[in-house]
Amino acid sequence: MSNVQQPHSVEPIVVAPTLGLNSAIQLKHLLIVVGVGAFFLYHNYIPLFHSDLWGHVSYGNWILEQRVLPEYDPFVPLAEGVRLVDTAWLSQVAFALVERWGTAEALSHVFAAIALLTYLGFARLFYRQSGSTGIAFFSALLVWFIAWSRHAVIRPENFGLLCFAALMWLIVSSRQHEPRHPASSGRSDGGFSWGVWIGVPLLFVAWANLHGSFIVGLAMLGCFFAGRFIEALWCQRSFVGALCDRSVRRWLVLSELAVCGTLVNPYGIDLLIQTVLFPANSNLKDLLEWQPLVLMSSAGLQVGLSWLLMTVVLRHSRVRVRPADVLLLAVFTLAVCMRSRMVTWYAPVMVAVLLPHLTDVLNRLTRSLPARSPSILGRLMSRTSISYTAVAAVVIWLSFALAPASQLVLGGTARSAGRLYNRDTPIGVTNHLREHPPMGQIANPQWWGDWLVWNGPPELEVFMTTNAIHVAPRKVWNDYMAIAHGQPGLEQRLERYRINTIVTHKDHQRKLTQKVRGLKGWEVSYEDDMGLVATRMASQGMQSPSSEPPKALHAQADAIDLKSH
Repeated sequence: MSNVQQPHSVEPIVVAPTLGLNSAIQLKHLLIVVGVGAFFLYHNYIPLFHSDLWGHVSYGNWILEQRVLPEYDPFVPLAEGVRLVDTAWLSQVAFALVERWGTAEALSHVFAAIALLTYLGFARLFYRQSGSTGIAFFSALLVWFIAWSRHAVIRPENFGLLCFAALMWLIVSSRQHEPRHPASSGRSDGGFSWGVWIGVPLLFVAWANLHGSFIVGLAMLGCFFAGRFIEALWCQRSFVGALCDRSVRRWLVLSELAVCGTLVNPYGIDLLIQTVLFPANSNLKDLLEWQPLVLMSSAGLQVGLSWLLMTVVLRHSRVRVRPADVLLLAVFTLAVCMRSRMVTWYAPVMVAVLLPHLTDVLNRLTRSLPARSPSILGRLMSRTSISYTAVAAVVIWLSFALAPASQLVLGGTARSAGRLYNRDTPIGVTNHLREHPPMGQIANPQWWGDWLVWNGPPELEVFMTTNAIHVAPRKVWNDYMAIAHGQPGLEQRLERYRINTIVTHKDHQRKLTQKVRGLKGWEVSYEDDMGLVATRMASQGMQSPSSEPPKALHAQADAIDLKSH
């Protein structure tokens, strides 16, 4: 009998992915994933605002086409001759590239991504301070709530807030290795890591070209330097000894490196000077966001609640309040009281300063609870399960799939104009102006000027835009305000600026709209629920745009006054 080797049966190979215990997450982590997904969805569905976003996109397109930075405002003829320092040119170019790559819809995706990165950065920062994931995300949500009134608009300020989050992260990381009391001798006390020495200057190089809010970062570093100096002065009772303290010198050098980083820009030191003097521009006092904080407003109530929380937490905290924290609260609280738009920067500073005290209060409150009755909620939140991991993966996928940003990968129908653009966007007015291009200068609401420049007929001569307010001569701005509010002398001003077309917002400019309807020699050429367009009748003799307008006279008369600011 021959030995014949029988063939062995081959078992099929089955690849089955498995999740080990290391992949399990807690219920609180699942809730955080749900919150982050909802946060991204919310910001991705916010309609594109109708004001300065489109001016920034237009600036970016102009820069890309001309390959230079604008010396004067390229879209408002009445600001011709007044030098422009474009403090957000890099953000504008980024907006323009995004809009060219993915149409206006892509701007919404970028906005949602920047907002998510910013608040994840804040959450990571707060985790470094508190050591608690729940407290960290609650604190990030608190920042968002306090500054909620500033989060609905896409503008270069969004890039500035992302840089601010990165700076706070670097500073808090360095402070955790810093001794609570300055060294009285020359011995080493740890110092900054190389990441801080390199990261802070590079961050300010980018920040100074993205948005003028880099001055807020310099103010923060100045507070930390001054606070550390006060600590050293108190310990050593010597001004010279405090200046010689190593930690004080490090903060000073770091601040100097940050200032040097801001000088790496197309304007050099002029950018720093212009940013410091910018709030003194007299035209800005007529804008709501540049006015003092009103406590009975939406932003005022949120800031007032933050003051109440701060008072309660500091009253019960046992953590030492450091001089730098006092300076930060004083500087940024004063800033938000003087300019309501500063709530964007006040909110994260207030929460970051308050968080160590809030953590101390919560920890002591937890320890005071009876040990025999553990919290059912606490046990539930701490429960670990692989099922939570699977649900979290589904939530992440749904957050992306349901967001408009998923169209970039999954395809689908883009949002309609009514859903993509803010409801105050003058789409009907713009369509009419494109079909009937105005001849010469038009009178328009300042907040619609940026949109009309971006989406209106080519070479449209708008009276004012949001981005031109600070470069408009004072006389031009005063005349704009008089026209916009329908003040006496309307016909004379229309004649002075050779205006043949008037655009009004019927709700926000009711007085002007009423006067326009009664102007002799004018007719309403278009009207919808939001806007109205009136044109001068041909029989009354339309003002010729070929004759020299008075813009040069106004620019020359007010250039010296504007430069003084």
